Amino acid sequence: MQNQSQTVLPERLEEELLNFSTYGINDQWTQYHNNKINALDYDYDLDIIIDRIVISPEQVLQKELIKEKQIKDGFIYEYDTNGNVKKDSLGNDIKKDKFITIKANVIQNTQLKESNVNAIVQLKDKRTLQVVDRFPVNSSFVFTYIYGSIYGDRRALEANYLETLNPQSVNFPPDEQMVYDTGEDLKLKIKQILNRLTYN
Repeated sequence: MQNQSQTVLPERLEEELLNFSTYGINDQWTQYHNNKINALDYDYDLDIIIDRIVISPEQVLQKELIKEKQIKDGFIYEYDTNGNVKKDSLGNDIKKDKFITIKANVIQNTQLKESNVNAIVQLKDKRTLQVVDRFPVNSSFVFTYIYGSIYGDRRALEANYLETLNPQSVNFPPDEQMVYDTGEDLKLKIKQILNRLTYN
């Protein structure tokens, strides 16, 4: 593992990236070791080079949403041209549903923070000391959290929207946690590369 990013890599992320036993890639003909065994004559060196870590500033994006909905609000009688209540064939008063328009304003805030990790997986032949394969890997993680305030009639909003709209903000994850979460995706991509490698 080489960290050339000028950013401190979380210790637990480095441990997980180098813990090849969790990758599930060893087979009958290929074994990966993150700690060198002196008695073994290795065929290849594998370097994971972290060359760039970028963490965006913490942002809060705000927008106002106006929601309107027609809802049933009781009933009204139907009248004939003479101003009398109409009757049906059984002599009952004819009524129809009365609708009103309700409205709600939502001030919706979205907390955003993103991290990107660029790395290179490099395979070097131990006999010739030549780099035989080199793969760029880019991973990102986006933290998103939505909260807001509602003014007006809450019935104008869909139930599933009300469930997902949190009442208040939360603390942004620290940079170290963002890099660690990005590393989960990075590890998956490194595993995909290692599964595709062929050795001569």
